[in-house]
Amino acid sequence: MSRFERKILFAIGLSVFLALGGSIFLARGALREVYRVGVNERFGAELVHGVEARRGQLMALRSGSEQVADTVGAAVEVELAKSRGTSKLESLLQELLERYDVVQGIRIADGAGQEVASVSREADPSGATMRTTTRDREVAAGGGQLQIAVEVAVPEVYFERLQAAGEASEVYSRLQRQSASVSDIYVWAFGVMVFLVIVVAFLIGAIVSRRVTRRVTALAAASRQVGAGDLTVTLPTGASDEVTELTQAFNDMVRDLRDSRTRIEYLQRIGAWQDFARRLAHEIKNPLTPIQLAAQEMDETYDGENEAYRKKLKHARAIIEEEVATLRRLVGEFSAFAKLPRADLSPSDLCDLAQSIQDSVPAILEDVGRGTPAPVEVRVSCATEPIRVRMDPMMLKRGVDNILRNAIQAVFEAHPSGGGRVLVRAYGTDDAGFIEVRDNGPGVSQENWDRVFDPYYTSKAEGTGLGLAIVKKVVLEHGGEVRLDRAPEGGARFSIELPLMDS
Repeated sequence: MSRFERKILFAIGLSVFLALGGSIFLARGALREVYRVGVNERFGAELVHGVEARRGQLMALRSGSEQVADTVGAAVEVELAKSRGTSKLESLLQELLERYDVVQGIRIADGAGQEVASVSREADPSGATMRTTTRDREVAAGGGQLQIAVEVAVPEVYFERLQAAGEASEVYSRLQRQSASVSDIYVWAFGVMVFLVIVVAFLIGAIVSRRVTRRVTALAAASRQVGAGDLTVTLPTGASDEVTELTQAFNDMVRDLRDSRTRIEYLQRIGAWQDFARRLAHEIKNPLTPIQLAAQEMDETYDGENEAYRKKLKHARAIIEEEVATLRRLVGEFSAFAKLPRADLSPSDLCDLAQSIQDSVPAILEDVGRGTPAPVEVRVSCATEPIRVRMDPMMLKRGVDNILRNAIQAVFEAHPSGGGRVLVRAYGTDDAGFIEVRDNGPGVSQENWDRVFDPYYTSKAEGTGLGLAIVKKVVLEHGGEVRLDRAPEGGARFSIELPLMDS
Protein backbone atom coordinates (compact mmCIF):
# COMPACT_ATOMS: atom_id res chain seq x y z
CA MET A 1 0.00 0.00 0.00
CA SER A 2 1.41 3.35 -1.03
CA ARG A 3 1.89 6.32 1.29
CA PHE A 4 -0.84 8.23 -0.53
CA GLU A 5 -3.29 5.37 0.09
CA ARG A 6 -2.34 5.26 3.76
CA LYS A 7 -2.92 8.99 4.07
CA ILE A 8 -6.36 8.73 2.46
CA LEU A 9 -7.34 5.79 4.66
CA PHE A 10 -6.02 7.55 7.77
CA ALA A 11 -8.08 10.64 6.93
CA ILE A 12 -11.21 8.55 6.33
CA GLY A 13 -10.66 6.52 9.50
CA LEU A 14 -10.00 9.60 11.61
CA SER A 15 -13.17 11.32 10.38
CA VAL A 16 -15.23 8.17 10.97
CA PHE A 17 -13.78 7.59 14.46
CA LEU A 18 -14.32 11.19 15.51
CA ALA A 19 -17.89 11.33 14.20
CA LEU A 20 -19.01 7.93 15.47
CA GLY A 21 -17.03 8.18 18.70
CA GLY A 22 -18.84 11.38 19.50
CA SER A 23 -22.13 9.69 18.56
CA ILE A 24 -21.42 6.79 20.93
CA PHE A 25 -20.59 9.17 23.76
CA LEU A 26 -23.75 11.21 23.21
CA ALA A 27 -25.94 8.12 22.77
CA ARG A 28 -24.61 6.56 25.95
CA GLY A 29 -25.20 9.75 27.87
CA ALA A 30 -28.67 10.10 26.35
CA LEU A 31 -29.66 6.54 27.33
CA ARG A 32 -28.46 7.02 30.85
CA GLU A 33 -30.25 10.36 31.09
CA VAL A 34 -33.47 8.78 29.82
CA TYR A 35 -33.28 6.04 32.42
CA ARG A 36 -32.22 8.47 35.12
CA VAL A 37 -35.25 10.67 34.43
CA GLY A 38 -37.78 8.03 33.44
CA VAL A 39 -36.82 5.26 35.88
CA ASN A 40 -36.33 6.91 39.26
CA GLU A 41 -37.28 6.10 42.84
CA ARG A 42 -39.87 8.87 43.19
CA PHE A 43 -41.78 7.65 40.16
CA GLY A 44 -41.58 4.08 41.46
CA ALA A 45 -42.78 5.16 44.85
CA GLU A 46 -45.74 6.93 43.29
CA LEU A 47 -46.64 3.76 41.41
CA VAL A 48 -46.47 1.72 44.62
CA HIS A 49 -48.56 4.28 46.47
CA GLY A 50 -51.12 4.16 43.69
CA VAL A 51 -51.37 0.38 43.95
CA GLU A 52 -51.71 0.57 47.73
CA ALA A 53 -54.34 3.26 47.43
CA ARG A 54 -56.44 1.20 45.05
CA ARG A 55 -56.03 -1.86 47.23
CA GLY A 56 -57.09 0.23 50.22
CA GLN A 57 -60.11 1.44 48.31
CA LEU A 58 -61.18 -2.12 47.62
CA MET A 59 -60.60 -3.05 51.23
CA ALA A 60 -62.74 -0.10 52.28
CA LEU A 61 -65.47 -1.24 49.93
CA ARG A 62 -65.25 -4.71 51.42
CA SER A 63 -65.43 -3.38 54.95
CA GLY A 64 -68.37 -1.22 53.96
CA SER A 65 -70.18 -4.23 52.50
CA GLU A 66 -69.65 -6.09 55.81
CA GLN A 67 -71.06 -3.15 57.72
CA VAL A 68 -74.04 -2.99 55.38
CA ALA A 69 -74.67 -6.71 55.91
CA ASP A 70 -74.47 -6.22 59.71
CA THR A 71 -76.88 -3.30 59.50
CA VAL A 72 -79.37 -5.33 57.43
CA GLY A 73 -79.17 -8.22 59.93
CA ALA A 74 -79.70 -5.91 62.88
CA ALA A 75 -82.68 -4.22 61.22
CA VAL A 76 -84.30 -7.57 60.42
CA GLU A 77 -83.73 -8.77 63.96
CA VAL A 78 -85.30 -5.60 65.39
CA GLU A 79 -88.27 -5.89 63.06
CA LEU A 80 -88.85 -9.53 64.01
CA ALA A 81 -88.72 -8.67 67.70
CA LYS A 82 -91.16 -5.83 67.31
CA SER A 83 -93.75 -7.41 64.99
CA ARG A 84 -93.36 -10.99 66.19
CA GLY A 85 -93.78 -12.15 62.55
CA THR A 86 -92.42 -11.97 59.06
CA SER A 87 -95.28 -10.14 57.45
CA LYS A 88 -93.52 -6.76 57.33
CA LEU A 89 -90.11 -8.03 56.25
CA GLU A 90 -90.77 -7.30 52.56
CA SER A 91 -91.28 -3.59 53.12
CA LEU A 92 -88.25 -3.46 55.46
CA LEU A 93 -86.06 -5.13 52.95
CA GLN A 94 -87.25 -2.78 50.19
CA GLU A 95 -86.47 0.19 52.38
CA LEU A 96 -82.99 -1.13 53.12
CA LEU A 97 -82.40 -1.82 49.41
CA GLU A 98 -83.25 1.78 48.59
CA ARG A 99 -81.09 3.08 51.42
CA TYR A 100 -77.83 1.31 50.44
CA ASP A 101 -76.73 1.68 46.82
CA VAL A 102 -74.14 -1.09 47.04
CA VAL A 103 -76.79 -3.68 47.94
CA GLN A 104 -78.14 -5.57 44.92
CA GLY A 105 -80.50 -7.94 46.73
CA ILE A 106 -81.52 -9.31 50.15
CA ARG A 107 -82.91 -12.84 50.73
CA ILE A 108 -84.20 -14.29 54.01
CA ALA A 109 -84.65 -18.05 54.42
CA ASP A 110 -85.71 -20.22 57.38
CA GLY A 111 -83.77 -23.10 58.86
CA ALA A 112 -85.21 -25.49 56.24
CA GLY A 113 -84.02 -23.26 53.43
CA GLN A 114 -87.47 -21.99 52.54
CA GLU A 115 -87.47 -18.35 51.38
CA VAL A 116 -89.24 -16.10 53.79
CA ALA A 117 -88.75 -12.75 52.02
CA SER A 118 -86.54 -11.32 49.29
CA VAL A 119 -85.95 -8.13 47.30
CA SER A 120 -83.58 -7.31 44.43
CA ARG A 121 -82.47 -4.27 42.46
CA GLU A 122 -83.02 -3.93 38.74
CA ALA A 123 -80.02 -4.14 36.45
CA ASP A 124 -77.96 -0.96 36.01
CA PRO A 125 -79.23 0.72 32.78
CA SER A 126 -75.68 2.05 32.04
CA GLY A 127 -74.47 -1.50 31.42
CA ALA A 128 -71.50 -1.15 33.79
CA THR A 129 -69.93 -4.45 34.79
CA MET A 130 -70.33 -5.21 38.51
CA ARG A 131 -68.69 -7.80 40.73
CA THR A 132 -71.10 -9.18 43.40
CA THR A 133 -70.35 -10.85 46.73
CA THR A 134 -72.74 -12.36 49.27
CA ARG A 135 -72.56 -11.60 52.96
CA ASP A 136 -74.41 -14.13 55.14
CA ARG A 137 -75.90 -13.33 58.56
CA GLU A 138 -78.04 -15.31 61.09
CA VAL A 139 -80.73 -13.90 63.32
CA ALA A 140 -82.99 -15.58 65.96
CA ALA A 141 -86.71 -15.69 65.21
CA GLY A 142 -89.25 -17.45 67.52
CA GLY A 143 -86.94 -20.10 68.77
CA GLY A 144 -85.49 -20.66 65.31
CA GLN A 145 -82.77 -19.17 63.06
CA LEU A 146 -83.23 -17.19 59.89
CA GLN A 147 -80.48 -16.99 57.21
CA ILE A 148 -79.97 -13.51 55.69
CA ALA A 149 -78.00 -13.30 52.41
CA VAL A 150 -76.98 -9.77 51.40
CA GLU A 151 -75.66 -9.37 47.82
CA VAL A 152 -73.23 -6.46 47.63
CA ALA A 153 -72.06 -5.21 44.17
CA VAL A 154 -68.77 -3.42 43.52
CA PRO A 155 -67.95 -1.93 40.02
CA GLU A 156 -65.52 -4.15 38.12
CA VAL A 157 -63.51 -1.09 37.09
CA TYR A 158 -62.03 -0.87 40.61
CA PHE A 159 -60.52 -4.32 40.24
CA GLU A 160 -59.30 -3.56 36.70
CA ARG A 161 -57.59 -0.38 37.84
CA LEU A 162 -55.95 -2.23 40.69
CA GLN A 163 -54.70 -4.90 38.28
CA ALA A 164 -53.40 -2.28 35.77
CA ALA A 165 -51.63 -0.37 38.53
CA GLY A 166 -50.06 -3.59 39.75
CA GLU A 167 -48.87 -4.51 36.25
CA ALA A 168 -47.41 -1.01 35.72
CA SER A 169 -45.64 -1.21 39.06
CA GLU A 170 -44.25 -4.62 38.13
CA VAL A 171 -43.02 -3.39 34.72
CA TYR A 172 -41.43 -0.37 36.31
CA SER A 173 -39.72 -2.49 38.93
CA ARG A 174 -38.39 -4.78 36.21
CA LEU A 175 -37.09 -1.78 34.21
CA GLN A 176 -35.49 -0.36 37.30
CA ARG A 177 -33.74 -3.66 37.98
CA GLN A 178 -32.61 -3.95 34.34
CA SER A 179 -31.74 -0.29 33.63
CA ALA A 180 -27.98 -0.83 33.71
CA SER A 181 -28.07 -3.97 31.56
CA VAL A 182 -30.45 -2.39 29.01
CA SER A 183 -28.24 0.68 28.61
CA ASP A 184 -25.20 -1.58 28.21
CA ILE A 185 -27.01 -3.64 25.56
CA TYR A 186 -27.88 -0.51 23.60
CA VAL A 187 -24.32 0.72 23.86
CA TRP A 188 -22.95 -2.61 22.65
CA ALA A 189 -25.44 -2.72 19.78
CA PHE A 190 -24.50 0.81 18.80
CA GLY A 191 -20.82 -0.09 19.09
CA VAL A 192 -21.27 -3.07 16.75
CA MET A 193 -23.07 -0.84 14.27
CA VAL A 194 -20.25 1.71 14.52
CA PHE A 195 -17.69 -1.02 13.90
CA LEU A 196 -19.56 -2.18 10.80
CA VAL A 197 -19.79 1.40 9.55
CA ILE A 198 -16.04 1.83 10.08
CA VAL A 199 -15.29 -1.40 8.21
CA VAL A 200 -17.52 -0.38 5.29
CA ALA A 201 -15.96 3.11 5.26
CA PHE A 202 -12.48 1.62 5.19
CA LEU A 203 -13.44 -0.73 2.36
CA ILE A 204 -14.93 2.12 0.34
CA GLY A 205 -11.94 4.30 1.12
CA ALA A 206 -9.54 1.52 0.11
CA ILE A 207 -11.35 1.00 -3.20
CA VAL A 208 -11.52 4.71 -3.99
CA SER A 209 -7.96 5.40 -2.86
CA ARG A 210 -6.67 2.39 -4.78
CA ARG A 211 -8.27 3.72 -7.97
CA VAL A 212 -6.78 7.16 -7.39
CA THR A 213 -3.38 6.03 -6.20
CA ARG A 214 -3.06 3.51 -9.01
CA ARG A 215 -3.28 6.34 -11.51
CA VAL A 216 -0.99 8.55 -9.42
CA THR A 217 1.52 5.70 -9.17
CA ALA A 218 1.30 5.23 -12.94
CA LEU A 219 1.96 8.95 -13.34
CA ALA A 220 5.00 8.72 -11.06
CA ALA A 221 6.37 5.71 -12.96
CA ALA A 222 5.74 7.43 -16.30
CA SER A 223 7.50 10.55 -15.01
CA ARG A 224 10.53 8.46 -14.12
CA GLN A 225 10.48 6.97 -17.62
CA VAL A 226 10.32 10.45 -19.13
CA GLY A 227 13.18 11.52 -16.86
CA ALA A 228 15.17 8.57 -18.19
CA GLY A 229 14.60 9.80 -21.75
CA ASP A 230 11.66 7.63 -22.85
CA LEU A 231 9.22 10.01 -24.53
CA THR A 232 6.98 7.28 -25.95
CA VAL A 233 5.03 7.02 -22.69
CA THR A 234 1.26 7.52 -22.94
CA LEU A 235 -1.15 7.03 -20.06
CA PRO A 236 -4.82 6.11 -20.54
CA THR A 237 -7.48 8.64 -19.52
CA GLY A 238 -10.80 7.04 -18.65
CA ALA A 239 -12.52 8.86 -15.79
CA SER A 240 -13.42 12.53 -15.55
CA ASP A 241 -11.73 14.00 -12.48
CA GLU A 242 -8.70 16.02 -11.46
CA VAL A 243 -6.36 13.05 -11.82
CA THR A 244 -7.61 12.58 -15.38
CA GLU A 245 -6.91 16.24 -16.10
CA LEU A 246 -3.43 15.78 -14.64
CA THR A 247 -2.92 12.68 -16.79
CA GLN A 248 -4.09 14.52 -19.90
CA ALA A 249 -1.74 17.40 -19.09
CA PHE A 250 1.09 14.89 -18.62
CA ASN A 251 0.32 13.26 -21.98
CA ASP A 252 0.24 16.69 -23.64
CA MET A 253 3.55 17.58 -22.01
CA VAL A 254 5.18 14.33 -23.14
CA ARG A 255 3.80 14.82 -26.65
CA ASP A 256 5.16 18.37 -26.74
CA LEU A 257 8.52 17.16 -25.43
CA ARG A 258 8.54 14.40 -28.03
CA ASP A 259 7.70 16.85 -30.80
CA SER A 260 10.30 19.30 -29.54
CA ARG A 261 12.95 16.60 -29.34
CA THR A 262 11.99 15.40 -32.82
CA ARG A 263 12.32 18.95 -34.14
CA ILE A 264 15.64 19.45 -32.40
CA GLU A 265 17.00 16.11 -33.58
CA TYR A 266 15.86 16.80 -37.12
CA LEU A 267 17.35 20.29 -37.12
CA GLN A 268 20.59 18.92 -35.68
CA ARG A 269 20.63 16.26 -38.35
CA ILE A 270 19.94 18.86 -41.02
CA GLY A 271 22.73 21.01 -39.57
CA ALA A 272 25.12 18.07 -39.82
CA TRP A 273 24.02 17.45 -43.41
CA GLN A 274 24.46 21.13 -44.20
CA ASP A 275 28.02 21.00 -42.90
CA PHE A 276 28.63 17.84 -44.93
CA ALA A 277 27.12 19.47 -48.03
CA ARG A 278 29.30 22.53 -47.52
CA ARG A 279 32.49 20.45 -47.39
CA LEU A 280 31.34 18.17 -50.19
CA ALA A 281 30.55 21.14 -52.44
CA HIS A 282 33.95 22.62 -51.68
CA GLU A 283 35.77 19.37 -52.39
CA ILE A 284 33.86 18.73 -55.63
CA LYS A 285 33.84 22.30 -56.93
CA ASN A 286 37.61 22.82 -56.79
CA PRO A 287 38.69 20.07 -59.26
CA LEU A 288 35.83 20.65 -61.72
CA THR A 289 37.48 23.58 -63.54
CA PRO A 290 40.89 21.84 -63.98
CA ILE A 291 39.14 18.71 -65.30
CA GLN A 292 37.13 20.73 -67.81
CA LEU A 293 40.18 22.77 -68.86
CA ALA A 294 42.31 19.66 -69.25
CA ALA A 295 39.71 18.02 -71.48
CA GLN A 296 39.42 21.17 -73.62
CA GLU A 297 43.19 21.47 -73.90
CA MET A 298 43.60 17.85 -74.96
CA ASP A 299 41.03 18.30 -77.69
CA GLU A 300 42.32 21.64 -78.93
CA THR A 301 46.07 20.80 -78.90
CA TYR A 302 45.82 17.50 -80.75
CA ASP A 303 47.35 18.01 -84.25
CA GLY A 304 47.56 14.45 -85.39
CA GLU A 305 45.88 13.12 -88.51
CA ASN A 306 44.10 10.11 -86.90
CA GLU A 307 40.46 10.98 -87.50
CA ALA A 308 39.17 8.11 -85.44
CA TYR A 309 41.18 9.22 -82.44
CA ARG A 310 40.11 12.83 -82.98
CA LYS A 311 36.43 11.77 -82.92
CA LYS A 312 36.97 9.83 -79.69
CA LEU A 313 38.70 12.82 -78.20
CA LYS A 314 35.87 15.17 -79.08
CA HIS A 315 33.31 12.66 -77.79
CA ALA A 316 35.21 12.31 -74.54
CA ARG A 317 35.40 16.09 -74.19
CA ALA A 318 31.64 16.40 -74.69
CA ILE A 319 30.97 13.74 -72.07
CA ILE A 320 33.36 15.37 -69.60
CA GLU A 321 31.83 18.82 -70.09
CA GLU A 322 28.29 17.42 -69.68
CA GLU A 323 29.15 15.59 -66.46
CA VAL A 324 31.05 18.61 -65.18
CA ALA A 325 27.92 20.69 -65.80
CA THR A 326 25.86 18.12 -63.87
CA LEU A 327 28.33 18.18 -61.02
CA ARG A 328 28.28 21.98 -61.02
CA ARG A 329 24.48 21.86 -60.72
CA LEU A 330 24.72 19.40 -57.83
CA VAL A 331 27.39 21.52 -56.20
CA GLY A 332 25.10 24.51 -56.58
CA GLU A 333 22.27 22.64 -54.84
CA PHE A 334 24.62 21.48 -52.09
CA SER A 335 25.87 25.03 -51.62
CA ALA A 336 22.35 26.42 -51.55
CA PHE A 337 21.37 23.76 -48.97
CA ALA A 338 24.47 24.47 -46.90
CA LYS A 339 23.83 28.22 -46.97
CA LEU A 340 20.13 27.92 -46.09
CA PRO A 341 19.52 30.80 -43.65
CA ARG A 342 17.36 30.74 -40.54
CA ALA A 343 13.79 31.92 -40.92
CA ASP A 344 13.15 35.58 -40.13
CA LEU A 345 9.56 35.49 -38.85
CA SER A 346 7.18 38.42 -39.11
CA PRO A 347 3.37 38.82 -39.10
CA SER A 348 2.04 37.81 -42.51
CA ASP A 349 -1.08 36.57 -44.29
CA LEU A 350 -1.17 33.10 -45.83
CA CYS A 351 -3.39 34.43 -48.59
CA ASP A 352 -0.58 36.75 -49.69
CA LEU A 353 1.70 33.70 -49.81
CA ALA A 354 -0.88 31.84 -51.90
CA GLN A 355 -0.97 34.74 -54.35
CA SER A 356 2.81 34.73 -54.72
CA ILE A 357 2.67 30.96 -55.34
CA GLN A 358 0.04 31.58 -58.00
CA ASP A 359 2.41 34.02 -59.71
CA SER A 360 5.23 31.42 -59.84
CA VAL A 361 3.11 28.59 -61.29
CA PRO A 362 3.74 29.42 -65.02
CA ALA A 363 7.52 29.40 -64.53
CA ILE A 364 7.39 26.03 -62.74
CA LEU A 365 5.18 24.53 -65.45
CA GLU A 366 7.58 25.70 -68.17
CA ASP A 367 10.60 24.42 -66.27
CA VAL A 368 9.01 20.99 -65.77
CA GLY A 369 8.02 20.87 -69.44
CA ARG A 370 11.60 21.83 -70.41
CA GLY A 371 10.69 24.99 -72.24
CA THR A 372 7.07 24.12 -72.99
CA PRO A 373 4.44 24.47 -70.23
CA ALA A 374 3.56 21.03 -68.88
CA PRO A 375 -0.12 20.07 -69.49
CA VAL A 376 -1.01 20.12 -65.80
CA GLU A 377 -3.94 22.02 -64.29
CA VAL A 378 -2.82 23.95 -61.20
CA ARG A 379 -5.41 25.72 -59.01
CA VAL A 380 -4.51 27.97 -56.09
CA SER A 381 -7.20 29.06 -53.61
CA CYS A 382 -7.37 30.80 -50.25
CA ALA A 383 -9.97 31.64 -47.63
CA THR A 384 -11.86 34.90 -47.93
CA GLU A 385 -10.64 36.16 -44.54
CA PRO A 386 -6.97 36.83 -43.70
CA ILE A 387 -5.02 34.00 -42.05
CA ARG A 388 -2.52 35.74 -39.80
CA VAL A 389 0.64 33.77 -38.95
CA ARG A 390 4.26 34.56 -38.19
CA MET A 391 6.42 33.46 -41.12
CA ASP A 392 9.31 34.24 -43.43
CA PRO A 393 7.40 34.64 -46.74
CA MET A 394 10.40 34.08 -49.02
CA MET A 395 11.68 30.96 -47.24
CA LEU A 396 8.20 29.47 -46.84
CA LYS A 397 7.43 30.19 -50.51
CA ARG A 398 10.64 28.40 -51.47
CA GLY A 399 9.52 25.37 -49.49
CA VAL A 400 6.02 25.34 -51.01
CA ASP A 401 7.56 25.79 -54.47
CA ASN A 402 9.62 22.64 -53.89
CA ILE A 403 6.46 20.68 -52.96
CA LEU A 404 4.56 22.17 -55.91
CA ARG A 405 7.38 21.34 -58.33
CA ASN A 406 7.48 17.71 -57.12
CA ALA A 407 3.71 17.43 -57.47
CA ILE A 408 3.71 18.83 -61.02
CA GLN A 409 6.56 16.51 -62.03
CA ALA A 410 4.77 13.47 -60.58
CA VAL A 411 1.49 14.37 -62.29
CA PHE A 412 3.22 15.15 -65.59
CA GLU A 413 4.98 11.78 -65.58
CA ALA A 414 1.67 10.00 -64.78
CA HIS A 415 -0.38 12.04 -67.28
CA PRO A 416 2.02 13.28 -70.00
CA SER A 417 -0.84 13.97 -72.42
CA GLY A 418 -2.93 15.98 -69.96
CA GLY A 419 -5.44 15.26 -67.22
CA GLY A 420 -3.08 15.98 -64.35
CA ARG A 421 -4.37 18.24 -61.56
CA VAL A 422 -2.64 19.94 -58.64
CA LEU A 423 -4.51 21.89 -55.96
CA VAL A 424 -2.87 24.41 -53.64
CA ARG A 425 -5.18 25.60 -50.85
CA ALA A 426 -4.65 27.96 -47.92
CA TYR A 427 -7.19 27.84 -45.08
CA GLY A 428 -7.41 28.31 -41.33
CA THR A 429 -9.03 26.73 -38.27
CA ASP A 430 -9.56 28.06 -34.76
CA ASP A 431 -5.90 27.77 -33.77
CA ALA A 432 -3.84 26.98 -36.90
CA GLY A 433 -3.30 27.98 -40.52
CA PHE A 434 -2.75 25.40 -43.27
CA ILE A 435 -1.22 25.23 -46.73
CA GLU A 436 -2.22 22.10 -48.58
CA VAL A 437 -0.78 20.75 -51.85
CA ARG A 438 -2.42 17.66 -53.32
CA ASP A 439 -2.50 15.99 -56.72
CA ASN A 440 -3.92 13.07 -58.68
CA GLY A 441 -0.56 11.52 -59.45
CA PRO A 442 0.80 8.12 -58.37
CA GLY A 443 1.41 9.27 -54.79
CA VAL A 444 3.99 7.95 -52.33
CA SER A 445 3.86 4.50 -50.70
CA GLN A 446 2.88 4.71 -47.06
CA GLU A 447 6.09 3.13 -45.76
CA ASN A 448 8.04 6.08 -47.21
CA TRP A 449 5.88 8.88 -45.80
CA ASP A 450 8.39 9.67 -43.05
CA ARG A 451 11.54 9.02 -45.09
CA VAL A 452 10.75 11.53 -47.85
CA PHE A 453 11.81 14.38 -45.54
CA ASP A 454 15.25 12.88 -44.87
CA PRO A 455 18.16 14.60 -46.69
CA TYR A 456 19.37 12.88 -49.87
CA TYR A 457 16.43 10.48 -49.97
CA THR A 458 14.79 10.55 -53.39
CA SER A 459 12.96 8.20 -55.72
CA LYS A 460 13.79 10.26 -58.87
CA ALA A 461 16.69 9.42 -61.11
CA GLU A 462 17.99 12.99 -61.22
CA GLY A 463 16.98 14.22 -57.78
CA THR A 464 19.28 15.11 -54.89
CA GLY A 465 16.72 14.49 -52.12
CA LEU A 466 17.19 17.96 -50.63
CA GLY A 467 13.96 19.66 -51.64
CA LEU A 468 11.63 18.13 -49.01
CA ALA A 469 14.38 18.27 -46.37
CA ILE A 470 14.55 22.01 -46.96
CA VAL A 471 10.75 22.19 -46.69
CA LYS A 472 10.69 20.43 -43.32
CA LYS A 473 13.55 22.53 -41.93
CA VAL A 474 11.80 25.73 -42.97
CA VAL A 475 8.46 24.58 -41.48
CA LEU A 476 10.07 23.49 -38.20
CA GLU A 477 11.75 26.87 -37.86
CA HIS A 478 8.26 28.37 -38.22
CA GLY A 479 7.09 26.27 -35.24
CA GLY A 480 4.85 24.22 -37.51
CA GLU A 481 4.46 20.70 -38.84
CA VAL A 482 4.52 19.22 -42.34
CA ARG A 483 2.75 15.93 -43.04
CA LEU A 484 2.33 13.59 -45.96
CA ASP A 485 -0.62 11.30 -46.60
CA ARG A 486 -2.89 10.20 -49.43
CA ALA A 487 -4.99 12.80 -51.22
CA PRO A 488 -8.69 12.28 -51.98
CA GLU A 489 -7.76 12.43 -55.67
CA GLY A 490 -5.48 9.38 -55.20
CA GLY A 491 -2.10 11.09 -55.24
CA ALA A 492 0.00 12.67 -52.52
CA ARG A 493 -1.14 15.36 -50.09
CA PHE A 494 1.37 17.58 -48.30
CA SER A 495 -0.09 19.66 -45.45
CA ILE A 496 1.85 22.45 -43.72
CA GLU A 497 0.40 23.53 -40.35
CA LEU A 498 1.41 26.87 -38.80
CA PRO A 499 0.18 28.30 -35.48
CA LEU A 500 -2.01 31.39 -35.72
CA MET A 501 -0.75 34.60 -34.17
CA ASP A 502 -3.68 34.72 -31.72
CA SER A 503 -2.97 31.22 -30.44
